Amino acid sequence: MLEVNETYLDRLSEAVYSLLNGRPAAPVELPPDHPQDELRQLAGYVNSLIAEYGTLSAGISSVARGNLDFTIGKGKLEALQQLKTLQGNLRHLTWKTQRIAGGDFEQKVDFMGDFSSAFNSMTRQLKEAFEKIEKQNEELSEAYRAIKREKEKSDRLLLNILPVRVAEDLKRTGKTSPEMFEHVTVAFADIVGFTNLSAELDPKVLIDELNEIFTGFDLIVERNGCERIKTIGDAYLAVSGMNSGTGRHARNIVDAALGMIRFLEERNAGRELRWQVRIGIHSGRVVGGVVGIKKY
Repeated sequence: MLEVNETYLDRLSEAVYSLLNGRPAAPVELPPDHPQDELRQLAGYVNSLIAEYGTLSAGISSVARGNLDFTIGKGKLEALQQLKTLQGNLRHLTWKTQRIAGGDFEQKVDFMGDFSSAFNSMTRQLKEAFEKIEKQNEELSEAYRAIKREKEKSDRLLLNILPVRVAEDLKRTGKTSPEMFEHVTVAFADIVGFTNLSAELDPKVLIDELNEIFTGFDLIVERNGCERIKTIGDAYLAVSGMNSGTGRHARNIVDAALGMIRFLEERNAGRELRWQVRIGIHSGRVVGGVVGIKKY
């Protein structure tokens, strides 16, 4: 009987030694008929320690892997109770961190000693950084809007000077090549008696009159699917068919020309200074291009 007890005592000693060295140990099972003596009581203590150590080890491993959903069994080890507290604190910390990640920088923690101060300091710094980034984003957005507005102004100005296709070529590549257009109708309008009147009128009055007339012509030309190419003094050059390639280019120009005539007739009503316009129209092939690199 003594030899048997010594064998189990050796096994219990080996189990305790393994636990002390951080290694798992298997429970020591006594025979069912072993009496309720000090050895059975000792085996019960050691086996309880082995079970609780296994629970503690599994819990620590879960924390190391970032898994906080493990279940901690009952036990008398103080380390198990501390592990439960750590698990609860880490779960709460995870929830706080998720709230902060969602933009709620008012979250704070009041546990885990010095860690709380460091965490709360980090939260304040994140809030300040986020507010700074938001301000910078707003400044960048305003700068982008300002650049966009200026670009739109530049585009409108360029389209006031050049046909759409030529303007797009210059913006995209910085140059444009001459192009032949097979089916185009051109209208060339000039104001009757302009040269003589220009010698008599005040320059400002003259320019104001031309501006108002040509602005009206621009609206009429655009409304009829045509495009103003340029003006030279009192001469106004418009085309149809260069960009759209429409089969109605001749009709579009004629409609625009009739609109110009009606516009002047209506404008002349009740005015002392009256204008008339001559308009020539021709259909056929044309070549278009930009000459030079300045003052297009």
